[in-house]
Amino acid sequence: MKNHEFVDGKLLQTNKKFSHLKQSQKEKIHNWLYEAYEKYVSKNIKEEKIFDIVFSKIDDADIWIPKGEVIKYYHSHKGKFKKRYEKSKCKEYEIENREE
Repeated sequence: MKNHEFVDGKLLQTNKKFSHLKQSQKEKIHNWLYEAYEKYVSKNIKEEKIFDIVFSKIDDADIWIPKGEVIKYYHSHKGKFKKRYEKSKCKEYEIENREE
């Protein structure tokens, strides 16, 4: 078991990849990253703050994944987050204009 360590009485896989997570865990992390991305764009917070927000939620949910894997996942999906955010803002704008 060269890729496993005991941490806080739990056996953890140290070389775990994002793809090794359960689908529900992946979806949670993806949604947390998108929510943090929305804050990053709308409230002009620093991009490093995104990871602080998401890592605290990951810890609270008791999901173990190396931080580097989450950061790599974020950067590979950043374009998708941007498109999703822009699409949601366009829909909001259209709804506001219909009401007037």
